Amino acid sequence: MSLYIRRFMASSAVRLNTAVKAAAVTESVATEEPVAAKTEPVSNVLDELKNLSKDEFEELLNSTPMPTLNRDDLAMRKFKRLFKAFVNRGEQESFSASKSMIADYPNLIPTGQAEPYSESELVVRQRYHDKILGGLGADVQAVYRPHELISRPPSANQITVQKLLAAGAHLGHYTQLWQHKTQPYIYGIYDDLHIIDLEQTLTHLRRAAKVVEGVVENGGTVLFLGLKEGQLRAVRAAAGRCNGMYVASKWVPGTITNSLRNAKPRIEVDMSDVPTGRDLTDFEERSTLKPDLVVTLSALDSKTALGEAAQSRIPSIGIVDTNCDPDLVTYAIPANDDSIRATNLICGVLAKAAERGYQRRMDLVLRYKKQHGADSTTPVSQIDFEAANMAN
Repeated sequence: MSLYIRRFMASSAVRLNTAVKAAAVTESVATEEPVAAKTEPVSNVLDELKNLSKDEFEELLNSTPMPTLNRDDLAMRKFKRLFKAFVNRGEQESFSASKSMIADYPNLIPTGQAEPYSESELVVRQRYHDKILGGLGADVQAVYRPHELISRPPSANQITVQKLLAAGAHLGHYTQLWQHKTQPYIYGIYDDLHIIDLEQTLTHLRRAAKVVEGVVENGGTVLFLGLKEGQLRAVRAAAGRCNGMYVASKWVPGTITNSLRNAKPRIEVDMSDVPTGRDLTDFEERSTLKPDLVVTLSALDSKTALGEAAQSRIPSIGIVDTNCDPDLVTYAIPANDDSIRATNLICGVLAKAAERGYQRRMDLVLRYKKQHGADSTTPVSQIDFEAANMAN
């Protein structure tokens, strides 16, 4: 408390004592009682302020000289507002119950002013503050959620250069590791690193998405390869979207070229992936099971698999970095193959395209079966076309 406020309190006490003494003298003259019995010292100045009216309190404040310093002026203003609030506390307590903070809690027993808040009151106050201040703060949008690149991947039309840039797909390798065949895909050099042209990445990615969609729509099988750590979830989800196959962490040499490595027993399915039930011949049992398209998230780490695919005349799609030969794959996608976020994004786009082609094929086959009066679980080879034509 500043020196001026202490002086103001002292002068207020003196004025109140003088007023009390004058009232006591007047009352003693009227009742003819000794003055000494009525002139007791004032114990608390705030108790005497309770009995003052607003006009008397304003007169008391205006009779005090105003301070000359700006700091004391601000302190005096706060002091006035404090005493006005203290004098008018009766009006503040006369608010209606509907506007009170505890109006919604009639069973809540408030504690005294000199006592600490109870646990129930603290809960009510916290809810009140949440109601008033809960909407304040920054509204965070466009937050990166890693799982959504796998569970909710964007389509080829929704992918943009900004999304590729945010995923780090533009970062290439050091210039000492440069593969000269990737010159058309390089935008420039920054800090001894090659920067990949994302416009080229976007164009090649959309072209690859069209290829994947067309292969799956025509009944082809897609093999997804994710041989680096952290790519298992992406390739597994991509294979599940189009009923394809995936290989993670390691490629066994001879998986495509050696028929003994293929899975057995084998069954024949129709265009809707429904088993036909036909017994396969010995030649079909011994033949090599090959995918119709190979998609790899790192062409450099999948050299053996891509070599077997090329030997078996299987087209391939792969992510090609600046240190990789783009001739290893049929459809190259220039991007950073060391960024898990970038590979998950590209794999999600290709998986979305494969899912669209698979759904389109299922719709066409189901429509074909309905036209011939067959059930959705009936293989196409078992449809009685003659009876269907006679019924039509």
